[in-house]
Amino acid sequence: MDIYNGKSEEKDAEYLLRYINDVLIPSSQEFFSLLDENKVALHHAFSFNAILAHAIDYMVFISNKMTSVNRKDFIHKFDEKYYVDGCAHINNKFRLLDAVNNSFKHVELHQKRYPDLIEKYGELNFHSLKANDGKIFFEAPSYSFDYCRVVMRPIAVIFQCGLQTTNDVDDFINGRICGSNGYGHFSYDYEPHDAIDRMIDACNPECMDCGEYGDDCDCPNFIYGDNQGDFNGNIDPIFDIEDVMSQISGTREWSK
Repeated sequence: MDIYNGKSEEKDAEYLLRYINDVLIPSSQEFFSLLDENKVALHHAFSFNAILAHAIDYMVFISNKMTSVNRKDFIHKFDEKYYVDGCAHINNKFRLLDAVNNSFKHVELHQKRYPDLIEKYGELNFHSLKANDGKIFFEAPSYSFDYCRVVMRPIAVIFQCGLQTTNDVDDFINGRICGSNGYGHFSYDYEPHDAIDRMIDACNPECMDCGEYGDDCDCPNFIYGDNQGDFNGNIDPIFDIEDVMSQISGTREWSK
């Protein structure tokens, strides 16, 4: 079932395309550079959060021209339609991003729009995000995690799927196409010549929750209600170390 029915008006679709390609994606690249270097300041986080949230604003605007939609319901369905790679602990990323933007933009959170989030996280406001040594943490009574890596990072990637046409915009709004971090997908042929690459990837996987590697991952210190975070490595599900080691050994013997 689509979020809305009908085709976007050409000028509205073109505006969204320009916004995504000329503003959102370039700002994502700059933001990711800060993220990789642990140099994110609070104003960087709120600025990029607003850029991502404005894309949602425009999708709601486009949808409302075709059929009457409730913003709260639209974002809830958008969360459900899109598979957002990373962090299984947070399955309401778009709603949380929208609520953080609302609380920052309007000083006080729109209470009736976010009753489920308020029940879960408590009173959301400007102070929900806190800077700590180049990282930005979402802090609530029972939650503490890297907001930039867990929420904004995977959302930003969703918009990076090469949208070009009006039909692309309709498909994107309805969740049929999107970008992806590619977690859980491996392009190996599973032949002996892949064995060394498979071993390297298995020994140094990226955490699917925060996007960091090994000792740099802070996830074991994160708190998600009753659950503690942990390193959630992007490891090939059929990886078998004994089998891969035998293939590496066989490859070396063959190369002699």
